[in-house]
Amino acid sequence: MKLRSILILVAILAVATAVYFATRPVEEPPPTPDPKPRVWAFEMEELEHVLIELPRLDMRESFIKHEDRQWYFDDLTDTQVDSDRWGGGIPLILSGPLLEKIIAEDATEERLTDFGLTSPSMKIILTTEDEEITNIEAGDANPDGSIYYIRLAESNNVYAINSSWYEVLERLVLEPPYPSEDEE
Repeated sequence: MKLRSILILVAILAVATAVYFATRPVEEPPPTPDPKPRVWAFEMEELEHVLIELPRLDMRESFIKHEDRQWYFDDLTDTQVDSDRWGGGIPLILSGPLLEKIIAEDATEERLTDFGLTSPSMKIILTTEDEEITNIEAGDANPDGSIYYIRLAESNNVYAINSSWYEVLERLVLEPPYPSEDEE
């Protein structure tokens, strides 16, 4: 008799467990936050030509990707860039920076002046393999220097991007990535 009672209790427990798992609400995983949008975007492999100007300093550098898929200075010397400084990072950050936030949509000339965009501190012209051109202008930094104001040249929308993006590109002009003596 004891064995029969134990088997009945085990069967009842099994049925109760099955009913519990079949009828309990399914917990949905928390929604994943949307990734930050980009001001512009294209695949980094598509980038073919880069021109970076610092108009306030009257300085500029230009780079071009050759058929060997390596990057070179776009000048008479045709020198390959320092691979340690250039690597895949430069094309990656140029393919579209993460947007910190939209500062102003269709800003007036007065607002563009407030952000330093009527006299940009940096101008960038990017050309892809299919000859798509992206013109970017960077203005001033915010008061604490953590972000820079940028816009696409054909738009009056103003965006905030992390200052490290600006500083990396500025350094390409201030300290061009010429190969070290060891690489040559």
